[in-house]
Amino acid sequence: MPHSLHDPIGCARYAAHVSWTPDHAVSRLKEDGPRSVWLVQRPGQGARTAKFWAVSPWLLTKHMLGLSQPTCQARGARRLAGAGIPTPEVVGGPDIVSMHGRRVLQLELVYVPGDTVLDRLQRGDAEAALALDVARQVGALVFTIADAGLFHRDFKASNIVIEETDSGPRAWVIDPVGVRRCRRRSTAVFRMLERLDVEIRERRSIAKGTWSSVVREALRPLSGPERQAVFGLLRAHPRP
Repeated sequence: MPHSLHDPIGCARYAAHVSWTPDHAVSRLKEDGPRSVWLVQRPGQGARTAKFWAVSPWLLTKHMLGLSQPTCQARGARRLAGAGIPTPEVVGGPDIVSMHGRRVLQLELVYVPGDTVLDRLQRGDAEAALALDVARQVGALVFTIADAGLFHRDFKASNIVIEETDSGPRAWVIDPVGVRRCRRRSTAVFRMLERLDVEIRERRSIAKGTWSSVVREALRPLSGPERQAVFGLLRAHPRP
């Protein structure tokens, strides 16, 4: 769970690694090596997810070549948005900025409130996390990404946020660093289903019916030969 900035224990632990917090920060969402992720709320703006990477010579070189993680994430977000996939909009960066006397690479996105599918599985409420409507949405995302000539090599439960809206839950794809081009829909569908399954299988609390709904929705729009190709790949990598 994120630490509030008013939580002295959480801030003290983080300060040992970073020693600063961004302006208008509400809470720290994640710390992952040289990267930190914050929820920020500036006056007159909507909530944003602000991501910071400590600048190193290697990161700077990759950034200049267009290969840094924030650059890949911004590119993946544009690709998904172009295909009509719900994904947080990039609203700032990636830019190199000075933050409290140090250089960091910054990327800002619209903040989407909600739990990830993995969060819910870890709490044990698998039915709430992957109710049939959500399961169908996840399967539809798999197909829509593949149909756009893309695949997400890190398509997993922790990268799908479920936003509760007045019309029901809505699935968002976050952290699209691994979005790549893929010409064969059957290959893209298989690779995303396999990646999703690896993480879900580790939890072993998901109902079989909901996983079947994910697979059916992902395969339903495919042609017969494409479905056979996916089934062949899935049989070659059976679930335990």
